[in-house]
Amino acid sequence: MKKILYILLLAYTLTGCEDFLNQLPEDTLSPDAYYNDTKELMTGLSGCYKLLQNIYSPVEMTKVLELMSDDAKDPRNTDVFHVFRKTNANSQTNIWTHNYKMIYNCNALLNILATYNGATETDRREAQAIEGECHFLRALAYFNLVRIYGDVPMVTELFANPTDAFGIGRTPVNEIYTKVVIPDLENAIANCYPKGAKELIGSEARATKGSALMMLGKVYMTMNNYAEAEKVLQRLIINKEGGEYGLMPTMHDVFQPENKFNKESIFEVNFNVSGGQACYYFQIMINDIAIRYGTTYNSAYQAEHNLMREFVKYNEDVRYKSTLDSGYVPNASPYIQAFPVKFAPEGSMRAAVKNTGTDNNFMVYRYADALLMYAECLMKSGNKVEAIKYINMVRIRSEMESLPNDHPLDIYWILHERRMELTFEGHRYFDLVRTGKAIEIISKDLMTVCDLDDKPTLEPIQEYQLLLPIPTAQIEIDQTLVQNKGY
Repeated sequence: MKKILYILLLAYTLTGCEDFLNQLPEDTLSPDAYYNDTKELMTGLSGCYKLLQNIYSPVEMTKVLELMSDDAKDPRNTDVFHVFRKTNANSQTNIWTHNYKMIYNCNALLNILATYNGATETDRREAQAIEGECHFLRALAYFNLVRIYGDVPMVTELFANPTDAFGIGRTPVNEIYTKVVIPDLENAIANCYPKGAKELIGSEARATKGSALMMLGKVYMTMNNYAEAEKVLQRLIINKEGGEYGLMPTMHDVFQPENKFNKESIFEVNFNVSGGQACYYFQIMINDIAIRYGTTYNSAYQAEHNLMREFVKYNEDVRYKSTLDSGYVPNASPYIQAFPVKFAPEGSMRAAVKNTGTDNNFMVYRYADALLMYAECLMKSGNKVEAIKYINMVRIRSEMESLPNDHPLDIYWILHERRMELTFEGHRYFDLVRTGKAIEIISKDLMTVCDLDDKPTLEPIQEYQLLLPIPTAQIEIDQTLVQNKGY
């Protein structure tokens, strides 16, 4: 906690080709700084966004989530995250610290905004949007934290003395949702610009009203409140309160750098080579396949064979090729070293960018995800025929046959559709946990031989392993931060 509260806002360089992300702060913002206009406020806001490039880097949160799902594994099948044998030494301090840094930065800017008076109506409207975006980013950070660690400290204000924060302890997950995340997202819905607004031209990386509606729907689904989730997603999809969204012609199109902030994008993290903040998702390749393509980088994970088998079983040719490369390497061991192709150029093009990185963005939320979420809510309410309609919108885009109205739709099929569409986008593990299927599905995956994945574990995973341990360094600083059970 001490690290969180001492961190200075905006001590980071910024990124991006858009005007918004090219605004480099000249100095560190103190909590009592005074801002004269919205241009200066935007400089502060960009410091809040900057943490996303750490949180959604290929070696931080997304790496852990993929290893803990049934989509990815380490080459030897021994990684403690993959086989669920974590100890309190495996807390992933960077995930904790970077999310709390973003929370602190948002709190600091919200404190400044509370006393800001714009000179014109345009200034005041822009300040409202900035406020909404701060609330969105704070909600996103807390949403990440509670799903990864469970109960966490709730810090929504600045402290004159950092030691005043000691003793807060861990706030229950439900209280974080009801007192911070949901109110923050409601504020963002009210104040952020909708997608396509003229104010966002050149600043498309900013969170929108649609971004907040999308996350709020996901929050309610995680809380098992499908009725509220359905209402929120209806506002996004049917009423179009967040602006106009749609599916790109192909899944491949969604992730190309030339298509940043496309009509399917609801919220994405911007990476940019020329701005000094390149994307390195192309490094997710293990030894032999990396050498074959000339990248010489070694990743911590590769695609699982059960994932490839599921694509093949259901003739998912288009989504397979848009998701991963089978990574065939003759005479290597193993000779299949499958790797993701989302957020990265194809294998043969990776050697050319190994020292520079790429402009690929990371897609946090997109419209196909929203359609599948809405279908899940409709299924839960008993409206399976309507649910199938929205599933088919996503399937048809990838040249899959439409499901018939009498298809025996259930949560397992919903999880299948989401896996085929959203693999390696950081959703699978959270989907399995929120639907209560994590222990069943992940244990089966780990205990079953599938092709070259031939080193099964002997026991089901234990429930306490679904959460990460609280960083021990934080517990040593503040004894009210009790460790998660089992660690």
